[in-house]
Amino acid sequence: MKTVLLYFALVIYSPFLMALPLSQTQNNLVEGIYAAVLTPMHSDCSCDHKQLASHCFELIQHGCCGVALFGTTGEGPSFSLAERIETLQRLIVEGFDPKKIILANGSSGIWDTVELGREALKHGCAALLVAPPSFYKNIADEGVLAFYRAIIQKIENPNLRILLYHIPQLSGVPISLRVIETLRKEFPEIVVGIKESEGNLPFTKTILETFPDFKVFVGNEKHIIESVHLGGAGAICGIANLYPELICSLYSKGKKANSPNPDRINAIFKALNGLPFIPAAKALMEKKKGEIWHSIRPPLVPLDKIQSEGFITALREHGLLEE
Repeated sequence: MKTVLLYFALVIYSPFLMALPLSQTQNNLVEGIYAAVLTPMHSDCSCDHKQLASHCFELIQHGCCGVALFGTTGEGPSFSLAERIETLQRLIVEGFDPKKIILANGSSGIWDTVELGREALKHGCAALLVAPPSFYKNIADEGVLAFYRAIIQKIENPNLRILLYHIPQLSGVPISLRVIETLRKEFPEIVVGIKESEGNLPFTKTILETFPDFKVFVGNEKHIIESVHLGGAGAICGIANLYPELICSLYSKGKKANSPNPDRINAIFKALNGLPFIPAAKALMEKKKGEIWHSIRPPLVPLDKIQSEGFITALREHGLLEE
């Protein structure tokens, strides 16, 4: 029944979207804070679409300019292409503005990324966040460039907007300055920015200095103020799920001055020390909003009782969670 309802909803809404030129549904990528949104799941680890939509709306209400769907924090690589497309469609049917969605590829497959990119374009999503292939290691720049070229050329749409995804600690494949420079020269209107998720602030600074018109989003919340002050575009980050107003305030601070991070940010990182981020973030969401946030797809597993209680206690000690 849900599938039937989704089909009819898309039939109703799609003509209105498709009736507009893509240039009108594909606005410029807004700068600010995008929550790398967590994915709530049922006990069978299928996505809870209603809860996801509710969470995304709340993030916007609390200051985020958008969400990144099925990135690392959203366990994107653990979801099939069909699941990611269905979730995007359901989120839009729930009324969430697709122009506020950055859709992550979560896959090393060229054709999966192409199909996902076409779906993002069809609905007018803000951008496609594309990580390099994550299975083969020691890939030369030529291989990384060939991967991105293939995706762009096969999608073959001037309205495509791509953010490169630099997360070598997980992908095993860095995005070098040469890769950025080459893709910017070949596809200046398409390759518009990068998410720097290594937590490498010197590299972030180098990108900002070398490519001043490039949208640089950081993934480490501690780097938001300084990077924004230096011309960065904002952040695509996980802690925004938990404390959106606090994280959005960092963007505002960076626009004004290069000030130290608030004590609350340092306290969050201290509480997270030694814990896997996604299970810890879901443990806090479960504490706040209920059991639907407990499930995690293998190979990730929830925090054990001792870890969870220690994390929650540490947050309470620093005034980051009410009793």
